[in-house]
Amino acid sequence: MTHTFKRLCLVLGFASLAFSNVALADFSLTGELNAVDPRGKSIKKDMPMAFTQVGDDFKFKIGKFEYKVPSRPEKYSIALVLQDNNFVWVQEFNKRPIKSFEWKLGEHNIRLYKEVLKKPVKGDYILAIDDKDYFFKNKLAQITFIYNEEGIEAIEVDGMVASIGLNRAKDECASQENKDKSAEEGSEEASAEDKKECEPPKG
Repeated sequence: MTHTFKRLCLVLGFASLAFSNVALADFSLTGELNAVDPRGKSIKKDMPMAFTQVGDDFKFKIGKFEYKVPSRPEKYSIALVLQDNNFVWVQEFNKRPIKSFEWKLGEHNIRLYKEVLKKPVKGDYILAIDDKDYFFKNKLAQITFIYNEEGIEAIEVDGMVASIGLNRAKDECASQENKDKSAEEGSEEASAEDKKECEPPKG
């Protein structure tokens, strides 16, 4: 990891927590991380997220990291750093870059994986948060958790663009063709855009 990235992530570490003056209840979210390193080695660890108050002491926990904080955080940001070798470094997950991950956090599922699409995207990466997909726009992206009294109210993404569903995997048309052959007659309709995308090139 370059010195630039180290300095950047040190700054992000201090700026990732934003605090609220409103007194809110404790919360605790169970979390399970399954990641894969560039060599294909599996990395599994607990990755919970919690805020607790004991007397006058406030603590925020993310994975194995626990911070003493002045009050309950209003939000917390995790940085995804896309490196030149097309792997990703996440400070909270691993000391070294990883290839992919799936993080089940409370009721949410956050997944970063590689897939070759018709229109290439940075690193061939797709970030899926619940039912929404994102692509890298810059080499630095952030996932920000916004909290309410029960835990996570919303998850926002910066440094990425949201997918609108038109950029699909290269072999998706072939897969769709096989599905259509076995589909019942009443469920074989496809949108004009889908048909256009799956048509073979003319010439």
